[in-house]
Amino acid sequence: MGEEEEVKIVEEGKMQKIKAKLDDEIRRLMEERKKKPRFIRQQLWQFKKLDDKWRRPRGRHSKQRRHYKYRPPVPRIGYGSPKKVRGLHPSGFRERLVYNVKDLEGIDGSKEAIRIAATVGRKKREEIIAKADEMGIRVLNRVL
Repeated sequence: MGEEEEVKIVEEGKMQKIKAKLDDEIRRLMEERKKKPRFIRQQLWQFKKLDDKWRRPRGRHSKQRRHYKYRPPVPRIGYGSPKKVRGLHPSGFRERLVYNVKDLEGIDGSKEAIRIAATVGRKKREEIIAKADEMGIRVLNRVL
């Protein structure tokens, strides 16, 4: 236990996909994090116009709000993720938001991945992606 994998680079066409270093415990906790029920909106199955998006049940007589067993579950504190994996991207990396090339300094490519801010233009985005590839850092929103 605690044995770490090497950083793997998998070829996918033109781009490289860098894998995170994860020990066995973190990998197990990431799997545990996925085991949550699907929280659905009250009476979603009855009305076509309702979106499949969570809304808190608020009615005075609401059976779902009162947690009746035959109703779908409601998000509660007990469904939270384990502390060690809270906030991790599903790939296992911790996300860092980047606005320019200078922001890449001090990023550990084995534990952190970058997400380029939405306000960054095409030219600077290409520079950031090129520098990240050179440094061995995974870019989560690589699409141009």
